[in-house]
Amino acid sequence: MRRWISAGTVVCILFLILVACAPPSVTPPTTRSANTPSMPATSPATSNLTPLSSQDIEWQKIIDAAKREGEVTAYSFSMVGDTSLVVAKAFKDRYGINLDIISGRGAEFLERVKTEQRMKQVVGDFMEASSTHTLNLKSTGSTISTPGLPVFEEKNVWRINPFVLDPEGHVLVHRGQYIGPWVNTNLVKPGQEPKSYRDAGKPEWKGKILISDPALSNGTYITYLSLVDKGYLDMEFVRSMAKQDMKFVPGTRDVAAELAKGQAPLGLTVTDVDAASFVAEGAPIKAIAFEEGTIVSLSALTAIKGSPHPNASKVFMNWILSPEGQTIYNKALSLAPIRSDVPDFRPPPTAVVPKRVIPLTEEAAQRYAQAFKDKLLVELWRR
Repeated sequence: MRRWISAGTVVCILFLILVACAPPSVTPPTTRSANTPSMPATSPATSNLTPLSSQDIEWQKIIDAAKREGEVTAYSFSMVGDTSLVVAKAFKDRYGINLDIISGRGAEFLERVKTEQRMKQVVGDFMEASSTHTLNLKSTGSTISTPGLPVFEEKNVWRINPFVLDPEGHVLVHRGQYIGPWVNTNLVKPGQEPKSYRDAGKPEWKGKILISDPALSNGTYITYLSLVDKGYLDMEFVRSMAKQDMKFVPGTRDVAAELAKGQAPLGLTVTDVDAASFVAEGAPIKAIAFEEGTIVSLSALTAIKGSPHPNASKVFMNWILSPEGQTIYNKALSLAPIRSDVPDFRPPPTAVVPKRVIPLTEEAAQRYAQAFKDKLLVELWRR
C-alpha cells in the first residue's frame, strides 16, 4: 500500500511540473472581452482623427515657410501708434513672425512701391490703404492676387464682401468707414430726427444742415454719387437740395466738429471715425440711419509683387480677416468690423445699425467722380 501511494505521489508531482512549464494559453480574438480594446497590429490608433485635406496641407506649408521668413513688412495708413503695437504683438504671439510697419499715406506708398520694383529692391510685402490707392497700385501691375486664403472658405460671415472692389482678389477689403447723417441731441429731440434724405429736403430743415464742401472734400459727392448710382435718389432731388441753404464746411471732420458745437442740428456727411473722438469727449451728437442707406468707404489690403516675404504676407492678410484679427484691429481703432461674428467696437452713439449698407465701389467712383462733382458744384448747386 505504501508502495502504491508513493508511486501515485510521484505521478502527481510530475504532472504539476509539466503544467507549470507549459506555455500560457492565448485567448482567440473571437473570445476577447467587449471591455478590452483591440489595437491594430500594423499602425497606431489614428482612425478617429480627421485626415488633413490637401488645402490644409498646402496652407500649413505656407505657414511653415512664413515662419522661416520670420518677418513681414507692411505699408500702412491706419496701423500707427498704439494700434501698430497691439496688432504686431498679437500677430507675433500667434505665429512668431515679426510685423514691421511703415506708416504713411497711400499716395506716398504708390510711388515708393513703383520705385522699389523699378530698382528691383522691393521692401514692402503688402500695402494697406484706401480703395483708391490699392486699386491704383493694382492698375500698375505691381500686385499679386491672393484669392485662396483659408479665411474665404467661411461662408455667411461677411457684412462687407472682401472681394467687393476686386473679384480677382488683388485688392481685399478689410475695413469700412461709415458716412452718414448725424444730429445734435440738444437741438433735435428723440423721435424728431429726419428719417431719410428726402425728409432732410423738406422746408423745416432749411438752413439747419451742415455738409462738407464738395469743392474741398469728397464726402458730399461720394454720398450723392452712391445714392444716385444705386437708384435710391435721383438727380432732380439732388438739385432741390440747393434750396436748403446748407452750411458748407471744409471736410467731414469739420461737419462733426461744428455739429458738436451746436452750430446746426443736422450734419449729412459725418464719418464714424471722425465723430468718435467728439463722442469720447462727451459731445451731444449721435448717428442716425436714413431709409435710403448708409454709405461705407472701403479700405483694403494688397500683396506687392516680388516682395521678400510672400508667405508671411499671406499669413498676415488671412489673420487680419479672421475673427481674431478683426477683433484686435477693430477694437484698437474703435471700428465696425466687416464680419458678422465680430463685435462692433464703436461707441454706442456712433454704432447705428444701417437700414442698408451701400459700399462705395471704386468702379462707380471712377466712372462718375469728376463729372458728378462738376455737375454738383456748377449745374445743380451753382457754386
